[in-house]
Amino acid sequence: MTRRGGGSERAQALVPVVFVVMILTAFAVTLAGVARREMRAGAAELRSARMHMIARGALDYAAVRLQTVTGGGLTAAQLSLPPDTDANGWSQLGDGWYKIDIIDTGSRVNVNTASADALVRVPGLSASPATVAAIVDWRDADDTPTNLDGAVGAELEYYNSLNPPYAAKNAPFDTIEELLLVRGVTANLLFGARDASGGLIPLAQNPIQVASRQTGDPINTADAGVPLAEMLTTYSRERNVASDGTKRVNLKTADAEALVQLGLNPNLAQRLIQARGQNGANLNSIADLLNISGFTRELMSEIGDKLTVTDGEYRDGMINLNTAPEGVLAAIPGVDQATYSAVIEARNSGTVFTGLNDLFRLTALNRQQLQTLVDNVSVKSSVYLVRLKVRARGSSEVRAYQALVEVEPEPEPEEGAAAGSSQTQASIYQFHRVGRNPGWLSWTTGVFATGGSIGL
Repeated sequence: MTRRGGGSERAQALVPVVFVVMILTAFAVTLAGVARREMRAGAAELRSARMHMIARGALDYAAVRLQTVTGGGLTAAQLSLPPDTDANGWSQLGDGWYKIDIIDTGSRVNVNTASADALVRVPGLSASPATVAAIVDWRDADDTPTNLDGAVGAELEYYNSLNPPYAAKNAPFDTIEELLLVRGVTANLLFGARDASGGLIPLAQNPIQVASRQTGDPINTADAGVPLAEMLTTYSRERNVASDGTKRVNLKTADAEALVQLGLNPNLAQRLIQARGQNGANLNSIADLLNISGFTRELMSEIGDKLTVTDGEYRDGMINLNTAPEGVLAAIPGVDQATYSAVIEARNSGTVFTGLNDLFRLTALNRQQLQTLVDNVSVKSSVYLVRLKVRARGSSEVRAYQALVEVEPEPEPEEGAAAGSSQTQASIYQFHRVGRNPGWLSWTTGVFATGGSIGL
């Protein structure tokens, strides 16, 4: 009896031991699970940081190359792929890979500077003048709704009626994604609608009709199926200098001596001074020159790139003749299909516009067509959209990033300085990660790329 009692006591003593072991085992299992999660989270964070740095490194080098090869915004970006780029366009950098596109923002319509007449000609917006009016209202400084041929925009009163309410910005757009805050702009309109398989549905098959408000006829361009976001930019400009870097002559204020040095004979210089009126009031554009006797196409083909009607350092929102697709050229008010087709055909035949004077050598364009184009276009750019896709070793994940790069004017070289010794750096704006959908799935890689894809 005593033995059985002792055994019972020993068995009872094991109960708390087993209980403690169970608790410790559960704790160990939990701790191991937490450790695994922390390790995975740490690995993911490390991979994320690595991908971010790969993207930033490629971006920084692209900015340096853009600054160098464009001469600070004087020439087009002519860049090439590195020799180790694979057949799919991926280049290695450290322990990861990247794919990069550089897009001239002059190949897009500037949503901050384009007139309502220009915006309403953009595929995707052409059937909705009320949306165009709302876009104009978002960026303008007043609270009065825009009336675009009876289509009324949206200001504070409309946005205050929403739940939750918010105010119209009444300032320029910072990003294209900001358009989603504007009445009438949906994700499908901006980034394109997708079918069940995830493929992009061309605009012509969307409920959004692609038509010209002026004529009601479809806009016949090859870009009608491109998402609206791929046709627009918030920042584009060119330096207001000739392609050789010399300051352009302001026709509104230049004296006779400056005009003669430009290449005009003395009689024509005096004729211009008389025609422009007091303080140049009668001369508001380069196109106005073509209305003055003596300013022939031949003369303009020699001096056209050296002229301006403003002392501003930059011309904002210009469309680049060398890079803009049909749909963007077609958005220039007054431009017809024959006009933009002549530009496209010239490019396809190998023409590279090195100065605005080259525009006047297009014999397919008449005087009126030249007048429509010349004040709205450029042949060089200072701002580029850089897009990157990145992969890290050991992961199949693809992340995308983008930024704006603005090349800066090169200073006059100091006496005795070595060639190419300038330390001028391009400016980088809005570097950020881009989501997948909506986001980089809508990127039309290579469609508008200037100089193709580049890498390190």
